[in-house]
Amino acid sequence: MMTVNVLIEGNSKDGEKDGFTDICREAFKVTRAFDGCKHIDLVCSTEDGNHWFFNETWESKAQYDKYLKFRTEDGFARRRRQHD
Repeated sequence: MMTVNVLIEGNSKDGEKDGFTDICREAFKVTRAFDGCKHIDLVCSTEDGNHWFFNETWESKAQYDKYLKFRTEDGFARRRRQHD
């Protein structure tokens, strides 16, 4: 198996960074427990706190694909996009 690194970039709406961070903090508990997740964190730009990145490492693309399907079905992916 080959490790997969995932970098997702986005922006929070002005005034919503703290709420978005709280959502991620809770969601990442589930993500970190998901089969194949080796690492995930939220990185915010030092120049623009509303500009962020998810930095993820997965044991395989297949495991990441399962996770992405799970997040699409549970609605987290949609909630994240509302903050973009």
